[in-house]
Amino acid sequence: MRFVFSVLAAIVVFLSSAAYAQSWDVYTNRESFFSVNFPAEPTVAQAPYKTLKGKDLTARVFTATVPPGSRLSGTYKVTVVDFSNAKDEASTATEQAADTFRKRGTVKYDAIENLDLHATRRLTVETPTTRVLAEILFAANNHLYISQAETALNLPPPAQFQASLQVLDDQGVRIRERTLLGLPEGSKQPLNAGGIADEPETVAALLRGSWRVAGGTCDKPYFKSGMRTKNSRGEEVMMGTVTNGNTTINGMLIVNAARAGQFVDPMSFQALMLFDPQGDKLGISSIGGAAAGWPDVTLDICPGSRG
Repeated sequence: MRFVFSVLAAIVVFLSSAAYAQSWDVYTNRESFFSVNFPAEPTVAQAPYKTLKGKDLTARVFTATVPPGSRLSGTYKVTVVDFSNAKDEASTATEQAADTFRKRGTVKYDAIENLDLHATRRLTVETPTTRVLAEILFAANNHLYISQAETALNLPPPAQFQASLQVLDDQGVRIRERTLLGLPEGSKQPLNAGGIADEPETVAALLRGSWRVAGGTCDKPYFKSGMRTKNSRGEEVMMGTVTNGNTTINGMLIVNAARAGQFVDPMSFQALMLFDPQGDKLGISSIGGAAAGWPDVTLDICPGSRG
């Protein structure tokens, strides 16, 4: 069974471009109680937001734009609306936001899903030239969160951005309690937890071992996992080496939190590659840094190397 970090398919091919890999990181905003992976530092603006019953609220819009010339090219937004003064409209908030996306083009995916245990409305909408991924959730803090990524149709869908949103409490601690808020009465939430942020053991087990390119030798594996530890950011990581020809890169493979699946430089924390475990196969996509320009590969597990 293909395990693409439990949230969305195509995550492996999302990150790319050495020019933007260094700035791709977790963005946290304590005033609006969220964190998310942004490919660049976002701008922050306010915008009017009218509820379904006509009440005027104010939205905070966080926008990061990557110009053409990169596989990250596109616009990435998180919109946060405080519904504290419109609590009676909580049950219509998510669907109201979803309707604005449905009107933008052809709906390719539309379902109630989970994101970090929060029930969400997840959509993929396509226009003749662009693809929009949207994740909409109403949190227990009476805030509506809307993440949206708009990219060209010929680019990989930016699934990691969509899957990285986390809601925080007033102490900056991630809220992870199963909720079914902001959705119409009678809505049902999928039972899966959504995401892998609290499943480092599962991820590490899938990535452990030595991995060779198709037809290659296990005497000189392409990727070889090492010891488990924590880095200075508190992220759980698996040390490892990647060898391509005569070049060997030592790095840390993050196995939890918003950056799960990223193979990063142990000194600068720059993202170098993105790993996609697929059972007895492992997909690796180059992001940048020392791995810039390396082709995407699919590896086979070396027999007996998982112990």
